[in-house]
This record gives sequence, C-alpha cells and structure tokens, in this order.
Amino acid sequence: MKIQDTHSQKSGQGERIHHELMALLQRRDFHGAVACFEMHQSALESCRGTEAGAILHAAAKAHASLTHLPIALRLARRAQAMAAQDGDTSLMADICVTIGRILRDLGELKEAEKAWRDAESIFRRNDNLPGQSDALNLLAGLLFQKCDYRNAVALLMDAVAIARKLDDKQKLAYMMGNIGRIYTFTGDFDEAERHLLINVDLSRRLSDELETERAFLSLGYLQIQKQQYAKASESLAEAYRLIVHLNRKRDEVVYLTYLGELQYRMDQHAEARESLQRALTMAEAIAPRSVLDARVMRHLAELSVRTGDYRRAQQYVSEAMPLMEKSDQLVEMGALHKLAGLINQALGHKDKARQSFLRGLDLLAESGVRFEKAEALIALGRSELFSIRERMTYLFRAEEFYMRSGLTARQEEINQFIGDLDKPRTGDTTSHRKGKIEHDPVDYLTVAPAVLRIKAQIAMLTRTDLPVLITGETGVGKDHMARYFHATVRPDKPYVAINCASLPETLLESELFGYHRGAFTGAVTHKQGLFVTANGGVLMLDEIGDLPLSLQAKLLGVIEKRRVLPLGSTQEVALDIKLVAATNKNLQDMVDQGTFRQDLFFRLSGIHFHIPPLRERKEDIPLLLEQFLVRHHLLAAGQKVPAELVKQFVDYDWPGNIRELENKVRRLEVMAQLVAEGDVVELARSLFGGDSAPARATLFDRVHQFERQLIMEALMATNGNKCEAARLLGVHEATVRLKLKRYLSAAASGSVN
Repeated sequence: MKIQDTHSQKSGQGERIHHELMALLQRRDFHGAVACFEMHQSALESCRGTEAGAILHAAAKAHASLTHLPIALRLARRAQAMAAQDGDTSLMADICVTIGRILRDLGELKEAEKAWRDAESIFRRNDNLPGQSDALNLLAGLLFQKCDYRNAVALLMDAVAIARKLDDKQKLAYMMGNIGRIYTFTGDFDEAERHLLINVDLSRRLSDELETERAFLSLGYLQIQKQQYAKASESLAEAYRLIVHLNRKRDEVVYLTYLGELQYRMDQHAEARESLQRALTMAEAIAPRSVLDARVMRHLAELSVRTGDYRRAQQYVSEAMPLMEKSDQLVEMGALHKLAGLINQALGHKDKARQSFLRGLDLLAESGVRFEKAEALIALGRSELFSIRERMTYLFRAEEFYMRSGLTARQEEINQFIGDLDKPRTGDTTSHRKGKIEHDPVDYLTVAPAVLRIKAQIAMLTRTDLPVLITGETGVGKDHMARYFHATVRPDKPYVAINCASLPETLLESELFGYHRGAFTGAVTHKQGLFVTANGGVLMLDEIGDLPLSLQAKLLGVIEKRRVLPLGSTQEVALDIKLVAATNKNLQDMVDQGTFRQDLFFRLSGIHFHIPPLRERKEDIPLLLEQFLVRHHLLAAGQKVPAELVKQFVDYDWPGNIRELENKVRRLEVMAQLVAEGDVVELARSLFGGDSAPARATLFDRVHQFERQLIMEALMATNGNKCEAARLLGVHEATVRLKLKRYLSAAASGSVN
C-alpha cells in the first residue's frame, strides 16, 4: 500500500511540474520555464515513459525559444526515447515536430525533413488533422528553403484543404504567408504581395503577433526586390517592433540581414555594414557555422564588392560557400558564385571569373529563384569576359523577367545597358566629337506633328545662346534629339555629353569644371573640364534632375556669367557653348519639393521641348522599325517591312519607348543568329508571347503560342544550342528541331495546324 501511495505521489508531482511548465510556455516566459525545469531535476529522475517525455519536451521547447539549440536538441531526443517506452504516438509526433524545428534552425535540413515526415505520418495514422496540417506546413517551408517549389506548393495545397475542413483561420493565415513567400521567389510579385497582405490582415485580426511579425518580414523582403524601398523600410520597422516585443533573436538576425540589404541597395554603405555586422555577431551566437550566419556573410560579401573591397569580399565568400554547400542551399550558392565571378574579374583572374559566373547562373537556374537569377544575368551581361552576343542574350533574359514581374525601373536599366553595348568606348564617361564634322547625317526620324514642330523650332535656334531643356520619358530619344540639335546648329563643332546620374558629386564637379594641379589630393596634373572641352560647340547634360544642389548653384553661375572657374584656379575661362539639358523627371515638382533650384529651373526652361512617348505617336513606329531592321541586318535597304510584323510592333504599348523598340529588334537579331533559320515575322511572335492571347484565340492557338515561347526562351538560355535546349525542356533534341522548324515555317502559310 505504501509503495502504491508513493508512486501516486510521484505521478502527481510529475503532472504538476508539467502543468507548471506548460503555463510558463503559454505566457512565453521561457526563462521561467527553464528555471522551473532545472529546479525539479532531482524529482524527474524517478519519472518514466510519457510523463517524463512530456516534461522533457516542454523543457526542450523553452530552450529552443531561447535559441539554446544544442541543449534543446538533447532534451528533445531524451523526450523522444521516453515517449517510445509507452508507445505514446501522439506525444512522439509532437516531439518530432519540435526536433524538426530545432534541426532546421541548426541548418540540418535533411534531418529536419526526416523528423517532420515522421510526424506527418504519425498524425495521419492517428487521424489528427490539426497536427497533420502543422507538419505539412513545416515540410512545405523546408522544401521552399531547399528551392523545391513544386513539391512545397503541393504540400501547401494539402494543408489548405485540411485547414478549410477544420475552419482554422489561423492556419489559413499561416499558409497565405507561405504561398506568398513561394511566389516571391518564383518572381510572381503581384500574387506574392496579395497573399502576404492577406497574411498580415488575418494575423492581425487573430492577434497572432508572431505570424504578423513574420508576414511583415516577408513583405519587406518582397518590397526590397520590387525596389519599393520606402515601403520596405516601413514593413521591416513594423516587423522589428514585434521581434523586440516577442524576443525573437533568430528573427532579429533575419531582420538585420534584410535591413542591411535594403541599406546597401540605397547606397547607405556604412549603415549597411553596421546592420550586417550586428546580424553576423548574433547569428554566430545562436547557430555558429550554420546557414544563418553564412547568409549574412553572403550579404557582407555583396556589400564589399559594391564598395570595391574585393579582398574582404573574397574572405566572406570563402567562409560562406562550404556552409551553403553542406546544406545544399542552391540560391545562396549561386549568389556566392556570382560574387566570386565579380571578385575574380576585378582581381584580373579572367578564367576563374568566367567559370564562377557560369556556375552561379547554372545553380540559380536550377533553384528556380528568378530574381537572383536575373541579378546574375545582369552581372554576366555587363562583364567584358563574354562576347557582345552572349552579353546581349543574358541582358535580354533579365529584361524578360523584369518585364513580366512589372519591375519597370529595372527594365529601363536593362534597356540602357543593352543600348550601351553598341556605343563606342572612349575611356571615360563622356561622349566627344572634338572639332569633327558629322559625316553621317543625324536626323530624328518622325512623322508625328508634335515632334515635327520641335524639329522646326530647333532650326531657328542657330543664333540664340539660351539653354535648351529636353524632357520626356526614359527611352524617347532625348540624347538623339540633342545630337540632332548639335547637327543642326553647330555641326562642325564639338559635341560633349555627360550623364549627371552616373558619377558621384566629387567626380562630377571635376569632370564638369576641370581642375588645376594641387586643387585636391590626387590632382597631380591639370584637367580640362567638359565646359572647356565643349567650347564653341554643344554640351549635353543628361539626367539634369540628378545634379546635386551644390553643383546646381555653380552651374547657374556658369550659365549667367558664361565663364567657368576650374577647381584650384584663380583665372576664369570664357565660354561660347550651347547648353542642352535633359531629364525624365518633373523639375517643377522637384522645385516644389526643394530638391531643384527654382532659379536654375527658370534659366533652363526658357526653351523647353517635350518629346511625347511612343504610345502617343504610333505613326512613328513603322519608320523606326524599318530603320532598326535595316541597321541590324534583318531587312535589306529599300525592302518593305512585312505588314504582320508592323502590326505586332504597333499593337504593343512600348513602356520603354524607342530604346525598347530597338532592343526588341536587337533581340530579334540575336534570335535569328541563334536559330539560323526561320522568318523574322515568326521569330517576333515570341517577343510578344508574354502578352495576353487574343480573345478569340482557340485552345490550340494558346498552347502553340506558349510552346513557341518556351522553345525560344530555352534557345536563348543555351546560346542557340538545340541539344542543351532540349535537355532544359526535358524533351528529345529531335522534338525541338521538329517543332522549331514547324513554327518557323508556319509564317509562310500564316497559321499553325
């Protein structure tokens, strides 16, 4: 009888300890839970089976919440062994979930997946739908982390069905967040934002602070990719408020990493380094030598590359790479190889750089993460280690992603890069023609009345010295209009152009005004500024809206006095120039905001020409199309442009204007070289294949259009190699050749049967 009473007392004591621990966990008093567990260690020695397993499991969760991960894992393993003694499958499944979380946070992703699959299997056999839903969510998150997006979505769909069956709004909120994260990585930004905003709204309604915090973190990361930096800053700040309130150290590392990325993308390099160093210190304390700190190192390497500190960047890449390889992190590995390419290129290791670039691109293509792949494509497209055709192919592929994702600012940057590939290299940021007569006549091709009026007015400006302001959207041809102005008013004099947004303030000042020896550290010789270089001719200041306020005052003085004073000199130089300024910004709005001087604006806008966008003057498209087709050897001089090709180009809205139109033609040229067969009209279909199909298009038409687009993208991705394109598409090479021949020959009959 005494033995039975003693056993009952011990059992009751175990239940009380477990109840106390669970109450502390519910109140999120993790330190208190750890202290409670340690205080009752001696009493736990006599506990066995389910009772001991439950107590150890609660203690493991408390330590895990405090990021004491090795201790938490040991306790969870002990709990698992105790639960197995009594065959308590419900407790074993819960413990497997906890073990998986700990292993994930330690970077042991394969072992974490195994633990969660065991949990899901047990929950399913026990008909425990809430537990099964939790396990499916966790597995989907892990597969997402491993870039297995297709299987992650499949698991989430199973979990969604369970959540709806249970009418569990909290789980639905959680899954909306996971779906949003997958869409972020696959580049479907609109859908990603929609799901994440639903996630935020549902989580707030449910007062789920932890899920709200994670939703804001994910939303901030998405907004960084969309270049919505003000919104990203707000979302991350909201996440940080909750992180501090909930004391989520691991999430604080993620927050600091995102903040560092946001800051270096905004060129706030000192702030970015501080944020990332804090993140690295915290990550090393939580999970040393894991994916957590390796990811921070990757961003520190990116920052170091941006600031030209290639040795430090190389060190970060070398430390992070083996950790990412151990965890099979394809995205991070691909990004690191891209950085290794940039580093080796800067250090003069050309072969290593090329290999790193291509390896990084392969890994990112395999991962399916489109934003990072587009970033790598840009790096390859800007590298002189590749041929012009290869670089154009890379840039076209990046442009395609940005166009489909609605990232118009990035698309405009790509269009500028593509346009720059044809420009002659002069050794600096200016474009000069000193005292040379323009042998090829410069004209601005148009039949649009608004532009014809501009040309007529330019012809009357030969004798005026007033500055000329040219405005219009990116890509409308402001620089070309400036060259037309030069060819009209002073064709036999110098033409000098500089982009005010392309240089930092210190360099821009010395480029514009020049300097004398000793004017500043590094000024070992005299340098003639661009005002003096352009004397007698035309000086074009592109992107005048980006001119710093301090230089705006100096520019106004030069315009008014018609004299320039080089840095470090006491003698002014008299000027006889015609000044042309251009911008795609609204200078009046900038004046109202205090970012552009009103007096300078009045000076510049005395003669103001606004070039309308191409969508408002579509009558110019056939002329421009013919000109570019002839220039890029796709049409013989005097040959008529096929009517269907004209229709395809006229029907498009051209957000990138003339620059985008020429880039489309250049893309056609590259595609024609890659395919080496086929009709330009048919090839052009794939240029606009991403647009919506006609309302009356049949199912077969839509399928053929999609298939044609896939084939052309695969050929672009493999530089025209049909065998590699077939491997990429998962079909036989003969299939690619047959379908390609079929589609490209279809233009002759005008249909595909």
